[in-house]
Amino acid sequence: MVGMPTTGPQIRGKYNCEYFQQHVGTAMGNSLSPFIANLFMSKFETEVKDKFEVWFRYVDDIFAVFDTKAMSLDNFVAKLNNRFPTIKFTYEMEHNEQLPFLDVLVIRNSENKLEFDVYRKETATLRYIPNDSHHPFQHKMASFNFLIHRLLNFPLSKERFEHEKQLIKNIAKRVTRTLYNSTTFRRDTDNSKFASLPYEPKFTRGLDKIFKNININLVYNSKNKLQTLLGNPKDKIINNNEKSGIYEISCKDCDQKYIGQTKRSILTRFKEHMAHLKYGRTEKILCCPTRF
Repeated sequence: MVGMPTTGPQIRGKYNCEYFQQHVGTAMGNSLSPFIANLFMSKFETEVKDKFEVWFRYVDDIFAVFDTKAMSLDNFVAKLNNRFPTIKFTYEMEHNEQLPFLDVLVIRNSENKLEFDVYRKETATLRYIPNDSHHPFQHKMASFNFLIHRLLNFPLSKERFEHEKQLIKNIAKRVTRTLYNSTTFRRDTDNSKFASLPYEPKFTRGLDKIFKNININLVYNSKNKLQTLLGNPKDKIINNNEKSGIYEISCKDCDQKYIGQTKRSILTRFKEHMAHLKYGRTEKILCCPTRF
């Protein structure tokens, strides 16, 4: 989804001391934007999904079964793309009786029934956090807990289940033997509390047992992040008004000009001039007693 039509220029933003209006779409970073976009797509799909035998949508990914006897898929997608200029659909058809959807590989067997397998892209490296990495143990186990959770919840055949299980074991062996022996999945059903602490191996590892005795699970965070080392990757916006120096102010109602110099920011000094006009300090007004 590229954008969502709105009723008017309701969104405004500031960049490099200039104000802009956004005429299409929702505000990026706004917590309501995903909800509004999903609400719009829900309304949008109710008008079109009756053309499909099967229609499942997750955010902006759709799995659908379309009968090409009534209309070609190219023509139908073209009609969809003409409904709103900011919403464009692309599609991928099954190849060799297979079609990936998210991390599921949908397979049509010889009996025209659907089977499922775990889907991984060709570029997948199957690399995870090694055990000797400077990360909390919970972070290293998170990936394996996910892999096992997916293994147990996907409707896999017995052969595919065993293949995926062996693959997880091989990954764990490659990470290290220690992590392989600890690869389990546990569903937490208690009402334990959580506390966050900076991760320091010499000090925090021994605190787990102490806090568990009082029903508190520790989660760790690290202040040594790549963003801290690299800084802000965005280009710095240069605002000359925040610098000191020589400035010129022209009057709108006459030909007079004022040239001044300040060691503080020019914007701060200009606000002082505006305050003189606002409160009628005639002895400090630069020229005629009107606004610039």
